Amino acid sequence: MMKRLAALFFLSGLLLAAKADNVPITSSATNTTNSTASPTRNIDTNPAWAGPLGGSSWVSFASTGNPSDPGFKTVANGTEVTFTDTFDLSGPVTSAYLAVLADDTASVWLNGHEVYAANLAGPYPTCSAKAIGCLLTTAGLFNTAQLAPFFVDGVNKLQFKVYQEGGSSFGLDYAGAVNTPEPGTFCLLGVGLLGLALLKIRR
Repeated sequence: MMKRLAALFFLSGLLLAAKADNVPITSSATNTTNSTASPTRNIDTNPAWAGPLGGSSWVSFASTGNPSDPGFKTVANGTEVTFTDTFDLSGPVTSAYLAVLADDTASVWLNGHEVYAANLAGPYPTCSAKAIGCLLTTAGLFNTAQLAPFFVDGVNKLQFKVYQEGGSSFGLDYAGAVNTPEPGTFCLLGVGLLGLALLKIRR
């Protein structure tokens, strides 16, 4: 009986410990701020751009996406705008991913650390011809190994410095998620390990 109870503790603890909180990270007028005096807005895409990434919207500080839109604003070459997304994390990061699109290009910063430097050397036939650009073939793709070292417990700041280098349209799109253990996971894991210890004692 004791052996069965110990096995139950072990299995239930490990199964419950596998649960995780998923923190989505997506560009939108609601989630993203910018360094200009104008609020961030969702924008229509330039016809040459890839569509928005899953769950996100292309964003900018004005109507800078589709040149056919009324009130379209041409962004001068040499312009740099920083877009910021803040989010809370609790506990160690178990997995993370991030995809980024920009016109013309962008650098990625996480809590003050540069994760990726913008391609400022060109060429720019359609935004940047190299990552990070506005096409799926030039998307910036980042995984757990690249991001996890820079996350902190508490408030995190993800920033994108978007550059206009050779064109008229301008914008940013990003989507990703961070997984952390649910509150109480470590207690449940402890129950599982206790069960394992009991199993060994009973043998």
